[in-house]
Amino acid sequence: MPSNAFSKIAPRQSVLPVNEWVYDTLCQLILHGEFVPGVTLTLRGIAESLDVSPMPVRESVTRLIAEGALEVSNKRRITVSQMTQKKFDELALARLSLEPALSALALPLIDAERLKLLVDVDSKLDVAISTGNIGNYIKYNCQFHFGIYEASPSPVLLPIIKSLWLRFSPFYRIVAGRAGTQTLDDYHESAIDAIKAKDPDALAKAIHKDIQEGMEMLNDSIGKQ
Repeated sequence: MPSNAFSKIAPRQSVLPVNEWVYDTLCQLILHGEFVPGVTLTLRGIAESLDVSPMPVRESVTRLIAEGALEVSNKRRITVSQMTQKKFDELALARLSLEPALSALALPLIDAERLKLLVDVDSKLDVAISTGNIGNYIKYNCQFHFGIYEASPSPVLLPIIKSLWLRFSPFYRIVAGRAGTQTLDDYHESAIDAIKAKDPDALAKAIHKDIQEGMEMLNDSIGKQ
């Protein structure tokens, strides 16, 4: 149980229901690569780490199992999902199909404030790459992509894309950790330029290239978890 990961979470806002906060917290930790594939989680351990009762933890874990981020082993242990070639191929296909499309839909709704946020996040990402900080790289890469996607009020595509990221982010953390940040390129600058130019086709193309290059690097590490 990687209890040190829970020290990185923000305190719960009183207006947010406990069950939603627990779910959002677990999603954030998974998306940011704090849990690696195969690691065991326990309901009691999560509840103690978050200082909540077991009930909202059980509800959140059940949701994450349904979304494919967690799985139950033959010994009834709750673990972070492992990656397989078949799963990876379908994830790559889905990401390359959906994320460029949603980015193009989101572009008209990206205002100056959100653009500034994206530029700031990408600057932090560059620092993470130059300093070899894998944890920050995974976090800021996630924040950059969802900073674009969340501009669109998408009740269908956004939840699907989030579930895709929940499935591959832990595996991404392992591969990035092995390869090092110096091997990690992105097309975020091209995406920012497309947003400034208000060009949805260019933005979709930049996001497609960014995903394609990242997934190709990950594909080489299937079976080496």
